[in-house]
Amino acid sequence: MLAAALGFALLLGTGSWRKLRSLDEFRAVLADYRLVPARATKPAAFVVALVEGVLSGFWLVAPWRVEAAVLASVGTALLMAAYGGAITANLLRGRSWIDCGCGGGEQLSWFLVVRNLVLTGFALMPLALIDALPRWKDLAVSVPVFAVAALLYLATRTLLENAAAMRVFTEPTR
Repeated sequence: MLAAALGFALLLGTGSWRKLRSLDEFRAVLADYRLVPARATKPAAFVVALVEGVLSGFWLVAPWRVEAAVLASVGTALLMAAYGGAITANLLRGRSWIDCGCGGGEQLSWFLVVRNLVLTGFALMPLALIDALPRWKDLAVSVPVFAVAALLYLATRTLLENAAAMRVFTEPTR
């Protein structure tokens, strides 16, 4: 559970920080999704960034507090499912060229839908371990697992960013 908690705290914390740091840019991305009324995109962008930050905090406490673990797991699963649903809705409408809002300039793709489904599942997994408080041996296993998972996530993200950058040079302009 500790590896998942560290991973989600990092993922959501950095996502929240990026969104809050560039709130107007994230508001524009959110507006591109065309799922929120235009006049509500600014407060919605702030709420999304705030929810990510709060969930990140819950993940930091989750290994030691059952309440935080439940809120972190369920909240993150709902958020990842909502992101996947928003991406799916736009892909089905043929709007694959818009920025996903993940912070790397990635365009919408079915890979992102699958990624969010996987993250939804991973977010719910700690619920099965809710009664197990972390021990030192958990830390010894969790830190390397977290490191490998973080490296795989970052490598995948870099590959997607590079693919998006290469598409700019190979696709005709709209």
